[in-house]
Amino acid sequence: MLNPTGKQPAGTLAVARKVHEACERFEAEWKARPRPRVEDYLGPPDDPDRPALVEELAGLEIELRRAVGESPSHREYLRRFPFHADVLARLFDDPDEPAPEMTHADPGPADGPRPASPSSSAPPTGGERFGKYELISELARGGMGIVYKARDTALNRPVAIKMILAGALATEAERERFRREAALAAKLDHPNVVPIYEVGEQDGFLYFTMRLVEGGTLAGRLDAYREDPPAAAGLIETLARAVQYANDQGFIHCDLKPTNVLIDRDDTPRITDFGLARQASQASDLTTSGAILGTPSYMAPEQASGDRQAIGPATDVHGLGAILYELLSGRPPFRMSTMMETVMQAIYCDPLPPRELRPDVPRELEHICLKCLEKSPADRYPTAAALADELARFLQGDPIDASGPLQKLRRWARREPAVAARLAGLGLISLLTEVNYWFISPEPDASAHFWVQTVLGLWAALTLLFQQLQRRGWESDSIRGAWIVGDMACLTMLLWIMDDLDTPLLIGYPLMVAASGLWFREGVVWFTTGLAIAGYVALYALAGLEWGRGGPGWSQPDALPYANIFIACLALTGYVIARVVKRIKAIGQYYEIRRRG
Repeated sequence: MLNPTGKQPAGTLAVARKVHEACERFEAEWKARPRPRVEDYLGPPDDPDRPALVEELAGLEIELRRAVGESPSHREYLRRFPFHADVLARLFDDPDEPAPEMTHADPGPADGPRPASPSSSAPPTGGERFGKYELISELARGGMGIVYKARDTALNRPVAIKMILAGALATEAERERFRREAALAAKLDHPNVVPIYEVGEQDGFLYFTMRLVEGGTLAGRLDAYREDPPAAAGLIETLARAVQYANDQGFIHCDLKPTNVLIDRDDTPRITDFGLARQASQASDLTTSGAILGTPSYMAPEQASGDRQAIGPATDVHGLGAILYELLSGRPPFRMSTMMETVMQAIYCDPLPPRELRPDVPRELEHICLKCLEKSPADRYPTAAALADELARFLQGDPIDASGPLQKLRRWARREPAVAARLAGLGLISLLTEVNYWFISPEPDASAHFWVQTVLGLWAALTLLFQQLQRRGWESDSIRGAWIVGDMACLTMLLWIMDDLDTPLLIGYPLMVAASGLWFREGVVWFTTGLAIAGYVALYALAGLEWGRGGPGWSQPDALPYANIFIACLALTGYVIARVVKRIKAIGQYYEIRRRG
């Protein structure tokens, strides 16, 4: 809207610029994969720009999802943004669809205060009295609890109250876990841990009060730290000292992430939310039953796999590393479109190095961050104190000892398994070819040897080329398809050059079909299967022409029946792999639906 002078107000321009920059970052991350979440680009619940951000970012996400054949629904987005129904109504053609029953399975801040409910099991709302406390406003809402800004009328001081979300309907396990959180946090007395004041029960609601930290969460300050890596290192050093204190008291936090770090008005960071914390000295049925507890994007592999025996101080080191990674790169280590894919990434893959996302990140700080995120707890810093000491050395300009060449190679192989597997396989074939040519073959064929090594070199070069194209944000499906075509073409050329029906390289066709299942795309599996069959058939077509090569073994009449069997086996392999992929995706979608309520 224009003011009387015909100019757009400065505030409106600032909001428009903020929204535009957020949309640009969101779309760039969408193309680079993994998919970003709109929620990660929103400010705190009381941010006046939040409705504009929700409207533009959600609209952009809906458009991008529809472009790839998905069908986002009004109901789904109402669950995610229940307090922006008016905004969502403008984005869908069915604005009159009734709002679903709201759930709060996802951790993190909600979009705003929830209206009062007539149900006695519903939590109170801002403005109500809660015992001796006057509730002022809702600060955040997570999977189990809700946090209010309040005033203690007896002591006349501001506090934060956390209460169990389900109220009188909470199960005994939920109530016991809530009591545990309060009991654990109450035992900690550290300047960088939010202190607990009181624990009690009122009107069927378990609650505890704690210091009110009004500066917001670390999640709202990511941009500032991304522009200042040394400040990010200093912050993590401070948090690591606090985590070491908790570990020394026998507690493992198990859910360290930016939304669980509060920043006071004097910029003092304070760790909160000990809902998943466990005592290192004893197992608890509440947190160690083999269930996967935590936030997938920040989980240590031992958490993601449910390996309770491996959870220890190094688990919190991983959490600190995940926070540092997001401070440096602007996104968490892993974030896929579904929870199952994210958990699989956390268990088996390494994140992209921060310098590939932000080249201005100091190399030493990147090494420290990636060492925290090692898959094996034994390869990380053994304690949070060791991490803090390493960060202190970095800040002082002293040498660090984050990782050696072997660890870097292992980390790269986990981060780029497709490239590592191809290069290792091609290198082994090249080595065996050289050994066979120089030491074993009674009549070495210099021409065939030259062409085999040339094709192997071309194959390796194509692998590195496609890897670089994929990293630079080229459309993933197109690159994936071209990569598969290149693999099949190179394998078929090798088989044609070797001119031998009995070569062990024939196993390459079914291996590639099986490996295509790692993309978790049925279409990719069938595409690879079709190319494998086409390549195998092409060998016979070429051999039938003889190309002046004196009738190669491929064209022998008695070989054709075996070819038919081989082709049938390739098709069957593709079918089995595609079915496995379909079932895994179905399981992932089922748990994703359950998680979102």
